[in-house]
Amino acid sequence: MTTDSNATDPAGPKPPSFGTRQIVFSLVLLVILLLLGQSMVRHRFFQGGRYHQNGSVGQ
Repeated sequence: MTTDSNATDPAGPKPPSFGTRQIVFSLVLLVILLLLGQSMVRHRFFQGGRYHQNGSVGQ
């Protein structure tokens, strides 16, 4: 009898671990999205067109 040296674990191959680079990338992406959301709220992005003092609508 010969044994197969390439036998895998019965549960299957292990998934790749979440490394330091992925954590740093995720944190940077999260900060960028939070800053974008804060900027959108500050500039009243969700309120549509602005009303000017003369009654016109626009930027």
